[in-house]
Amino acid sequence: MPARMLHTGSDNFMNRLLQNHWFDHQVNKLLQSNGFLSAGAQDIMQETCFLAAEGSGSRISILLLPDYQTRSFYCGEPLHPEVLEQLADLGHLLKEVEPEFGLRFSEEAFFKKSSLWTAIEGFRYFNYAEIKSENQQTLAWLCVLDTRYRQCHRKDHQLLEKLGHSMLKTLLLNYKLEVSGQIQQNLIHFTAHDLRNPLAGILSLSEHIPAMQDNPKELKEISLLIQQSARRSLNMLEEILRSGHLESGKIQLKVSPGSFHQVLMNAIRQHQPDAQKKGQQIMVELEETETMALMDYARMSEILDNLFSNAVKYAPHGAGIEAKTNFIKEYGLLEFSLYNPGVGLSEDDKSRIFQKFSRLSARPTGGESSTGLGLSIARTLTEMHGGSIRAESEGIDKGVRFILQIPVSQVA
Repeated sequence: MPARMLHTGSDNFMNRLLQNHWFDHQVNKLLQSNGFLSAGAQDIMQETCFLAAEGSGSRISILLLPDYQTRSFYCGEPLHPEVLEQLADLGHLLKEVEPEFGLRFSEEAFFKKSSLWTAIEGFRYFNYAEIKSENQQTLAWLCVLDTRYRQCHRKDHQLLEKLGHSMLKTLLLNYKLEVSGQIQQNLIHFTAHDLRNPLAGILSLSEHIPAMQDNPKELKEISLLIQQSARRSLNMLEEILRSGHLESGKIQLKVSPGSFHQVLMNAIRQHQPDAQKKGQQIMVELEETETMALMDYARMSEILDNLFSNAVKYAPHGAGIEAKTNFIKEYGLLEFSLYNPGVGLSEDDKSRIFQKFSRLSARPTGGESSTGLGLSIARTLTEMHGGSIRAESEGIDKGVRFILQIPVSQVA
């Protein structure tokens, strides 16, 4: 078996290229979500290149990515890096031209007379397969080149297609395992860090109970404090469990037409006591025409619960929290917005606010605890309803407005 020569940049170098290239921000997200940038992805891509070259009997195989900067090579024998770069450029060119040109590129005047191709003029054969995502977005091209001229047979193309499909499945599985591992690490870190304070408080308070047997008033106060700490711990654990159930697909919606305003007013009543403790006022402006939204009543209540909890938690003492509904007739959508004039969001916060376990620069104004899961749960449940949710902020200390949109069933 010929020696392998694999020419790839390091993961850090690849990521730097992706982030600096002017048109690569969306490409970066596409590649990331399909596992091309995860740990171990380079090894998977290199192995695919090896199998493509060996299986097709070709001298060179190249995996080209749509950032036009990243590629993996397999060579049957060592080649100069500049030659490999020229072969990659050639691959990008040939995959875009007419198939007939690709079959006979070495005979074309454009190829024969150009000094650009002098170093690789001995190559005579090119074939490739396009690798696409489930929604038909192009993720990569698996190419093979050889110095022997031969016809492009259907079986050679099918081989490249199968290898590309298999590689994509492996990359996605690898990416999911990486994400799952990261979630587990975050969960362990969160459990050890965030639950420690309320549990330590329960332990400390319980130690005072024996000395309070003859003082019912203080004993009652300690009992209430223990209940509050226990409730905080329980709420945190329940959010973790709900997030896990959503991740595993165990939660299914039971959707039917229902009054969004009813769900909204129930959520406001539930959070009024906490708002009043901080001197906050929840102000409501409802759409005059009652709308019936397609929703799971319990899950929509959970979405609004998370949004109001966030608003009360981050709004300043004495602030006014503004809730508003609006019917967007032309799109058949009910829009709900919730504004708190609190600490606001930085640009980095905006990109991470709906991520699991996200720790933002903003801090609760009353020292409340947070799992970093509430908004992630709200987004997932909203999308399960066929809706959308976003956060708008003009910057730090300029408040945050959450905007929720869901389909409407009918207008009463």
